[in-house]
Amino acid sequence: MLEVIKMCGMFMEEIIFCGDDVLVYNFDDRVKIFYPPDPIPPLEDPDRAVLDAIRSPIGSKPISELVDAASNVVIAFDDMCVPLPQSRKKDPRAIAARAVVAELENAGVKKENITFICARGLHRRCKPQELRMILGSDIVKEFKDRILHHNPTDPGNLVKIGETPSGHVVEINKVAAEADLLIYLNITFTPMNGGWKSFIIGLGSYSTIRASHIPEVTGKGHLMDPERSMLHKIIWEMGQVLKERVNVFTVESVVNNDFYSGLLGRLWRPLKGQSSRIRKILLKLMGKSPKFLKRIVRRKYRANYAPIGFFAGDPEEAHKETLKLVEKQMLVRVDQQFDVVIFGLPNLCPYSVGTELNPVLLHTTIFGYLVNMYKGKPPLKRGGVLVVANPAEKVFDLEQHPSYAELYYKILPNITKMEDLENYEKEFLEREDLMQKFVQRYAYHPIHAIIAYYWGAMGRKHAGRTIIAGAKSEDVLKRLGLEDAKDLDDAIRKAKEYAGEDASIAYLFMPPLFIADLSASI
Repeated sequence: MLEVIKMCGMFMEEIIFCGDDVLVYNFDDRVKIFYPPDPIPPLEDPDRAVLDAIRSPIGSKPISELVDAASNVVIAFDDMCVPLPQSRKKDPRAIAARAVVAELENAGVKKENITFICARGLHRRCKPQELRMILGSDIVKEFKDRILHHNPTDPGNLVKIGETPSGHVVEINKVAAEADLLIYLNITFTPMNGGWKSFIIGLGSYSTIRASHIPEVTGKGHLMDPERSMLHKIIWEMGQVLKERVNVFTVESVVNNDFYSGLLGRLWRPLKGQSSRIRKILLKLMGKSPKFLKRIVRRKYRANYAPIGFFAGDPEEAHKETLKLVEKQMLVRVDQQFDVVIFGLPNLCPYSVGTELNPVLLHTTIFGYLVNMYKGKPPLKRGGVLVVANPAEKVFDLEQHPSYAELYYKILPNITKMEDLENYEKEFLEREDLMQKFVQRYAYHPIHAIIAYYWGAMGRKHAGRTIIAGAKSEDVLKRLGLEDAKDLDDAIRKAKEYAGEDASIAYLFMPPLFIADLSASI
């Protein structure tokens, strides 16, 4: 699918996100604008759809034939990082959880032999309201004493189940590994998610997670392109080891990209050549509102994401079908690489749910996610100019991200290259004060700050220059190696100075997210 608008007049007005603001900008007639596909219509009966998927699994026997009355079953599930933002519709994991529990009960499995595990990897614990959103209030109430959070650095919580031919250790949650059946409830929000990644990263030990998250791996890119991804190659090898030792069953779900909901959704939708006068007035008024109010609006905003498919059975075989539907919803054909690529970046990140986009997460989102939203080749030419609209504020939530603040203030000033962070991993792993916040409160694992920074390895190598339009903090720009522009006009002017007046320029309109498909040009 190719949806692009090339302006024919002097300019075209279009929406662009910038932190907690949404602006209308006049793009000149040399800019190509690429838009996300329209949302695929949701399933009419998701309860029926998930039941059909579970009872007619792909590459696996149905659950009823994998358990008996004596079976111990673990149901693992994705945490609050997906979907982003959360949806006002019923979460597909909650729909799947109720269906799976019913199938287990029908097969004679005792309730006390069913355990839920939040497969959070190195992420923070889910808050009670988040668990209710993910699993449904009825499941949380029924199994409240049997819902666990995985700990990837607690030796007593882990068991080694083998090694890959490449020598990577596969070590996962002990309760999950010792179950008679391990079931996973997933939302494949992007092509990066799902499949063996759910099991290996969500339930893996730190050493197992690290193998696929170091700069030597993430720096190769293709994070949203599993067929070409080194990260996925390593994880899939680990998955084969897991499959040989543990009985596994997956229930994967796909949601559409219906990001826009309510009055705000009407204001934020792309203009695509329509009149913008009223919207400009309203957005300008909203832009003058206090910062705290904008933050409340962003945190409370809910999308209209709804299930469009369920696929169950063997994690590898079911995931192939999942990916087909994800790509149908997300792929946008892009016909060339560009000298300059523009993104609008709201203060949203998988690791900032319920809080703020701190400088380290800004780095992760730009260089780890935005630059990697492609299949085949990146839309930005190697050495090209990246322009991102975001205020780049120096703000840290010390409840969720205490180690991020330490990384920013104490470590980044003392390193010259990303690989130098390896020297600080041991220190972060042994920080008892930070670990207590991970185990007992709602902080990310201390090592996650470093892993999140590693996530940007490909983008840092690929982009020649990165200009932040509307940045508020010079310190953030200096510490992250970014360039300043007072607004988008200034940023595009500077980009043309670097890339040339005849530079090719693209604006990739997000959110919702989409994958720029340049695979035909390989």
